[in-house]
Amino acid sequence: MFFPPPTHAQPVKIGLLIPWQDSGTGIDYPYMRGAEIAVAEVNAVEGKQGIQMLLFARRGTFLDRKEQSALQDFFFEQRPSFLIGALHREAILPVSRLAQEHQIPILVFPIEFMEAASTGEEPPSLFWISPTPEAFQRAAVRTVAQFSQKRFYLLARNSALGRNWVKYFWEAMNKPRPDAQRLGETFLPLRVDDYRPYLQTLLSANPEVCISHLGVKDWLDFYSLANKERYFKKTIHLELESGNLESLIAMRKKVPEGVWAISAFPFWALGWKETKEFVSKYRNNTNSYPSLAALSGYISIHALFQTIKKAGFRDSEKALRVLEDLTFPTPVGPMTIRKSDHRTMWPIWCGSIQSTSDYPFPIIGELISLGPDSFSP
Repeated sequence: MFFPPPTHAQPVKIGLLIPWQDSGTGIDYPYMRGAEIAVAEVNAVEGKQGIQMLLFARRGTFLDRKEQSALQDFFFEQRPSFLIGALHREAILPVSRLAQEHQIPILVFPIEFMEAASTGEEPPSLFWISPTPEAFQRAAVRTVAQFSQKRFYLLARNSALGRNWVKYFWEAMNKPRPDAQRLGETFLPLRVDDYRPYLQTLLSANPEVCISHLGVKDWLDFYSLANKERYFKKTIHLELESGNLESLIAMRKKVPEGVWAISAFPFWALGWKETKEFVSKYRNNTNSYPSLAALSGYISIHALFQTIKKAGFRDSEKALRVLEDLTFPTPVGPMTIRKSDHRTMWPIWCGSIQSTSDYPFPIIGELISLGPDSFSP
């Protein structure tokens, strides 16, 4: 991938790291297309005399020594000033440490962003261009705390992440809803072939509200069975990842009442000019709607553009200082990178999933805006 600079322009090389095409993540294409659209915008605005961005793509898992060695060769050969990438959680630390060795700032979208919490081991060159998993968890608590219902049940994975989420939920609910009744929770194995026993346990508990974090694929399996059993007529259900665009498309048009979701990019409800223009350009380029990954690729380029305007692109230390407290425009409103942990202060919305004739998939309606300021440490 290459965008040649016009004569007299200042070329800024940006490395773009994405998974293999056959990785099955569905992330590489949207992320790359979002970045390409942003590069085209920047280059058109700057004209022949201004900054011109050159985008170089590199595919891989970046986990083994061979791929990391090839990545180092890429750094030496192309000498990128910046890196952006959609990376698996396990690859983020090794890749960002390599980038740190070469003094290259790197802006990352974690493919499994709901499992990618900060560890404190990240190098100073790493910046997260994604919502935080904590923001989704807090949004879930603050949403269901407003419900009048009192009987709550939780579904989560039998993992450290799942158990920590359940622990956090009950602790966080105690203050706004001391009357909330804890009916119980079920910790599911990493692989579930048949959800019927778990659904029966849930129905036997007779909750008014169930909150789950199953992930997109497992949520869709649960949803399909639960919908057939008319579970949603009895229980309000909020799944942390059901607002993912992939999930909404798979749920199809007819959605029962009582299914709630969280979204970090409800483009259908945002009337801002920047939102409409990005969605329109993305649709014209891909004949599809932009996902969260597409938005991350897009705003990563615009964050770098604002950084370059303030710090140039030859002084990596100055660029890092600018990135650490950068505020920049995005299709979801102005966004700030938090200096304390290099996380973007990403706005979050919550609402009920509803069928609509305006889109070929259900949307989240009756949106409640939560954050980003609500989720400051």
